[in-house]
Amino acid sequence: MKFLAIMGHEETRPKVRALFQHYQVHMFSNVAIKGCNCEKKGLQKQAWWPTDEVYGTYSSLCFAILDDDKAEAIMLELEKNPIAVDKDFPARAFLMNVEKTA
Repeated sequence: MKFLAIMGHEETRPKVRALFQHYQVHMFSNVAIKGCNCEKKGLQKQAWWPTDEVYGTYSSLCFAILDDDKAEAIMLELEKNPIAVDKDFPARAFLMNVEKTA
């Protein structure tokens, strides 16, 4: 069994869900994430934002525990056809072994 997680811009979530459904992954979860870039160097300041804070980015993490063959097929699909709203920032996939469940 594998743990497959796909993280991308919030707008990519419907495409990731469609990918899971295409590969008949019937149970999966997603989480909205507000990320923070703590590096102030090189960031453009927003007039309406407090000067001591940096603005966050919004992402989505979709994940599932699934059979090895489906996980590998989805990874191959993402390598061939990345999911992206902005081509410079495609969704990233992480595949890990599941050693034990209870």
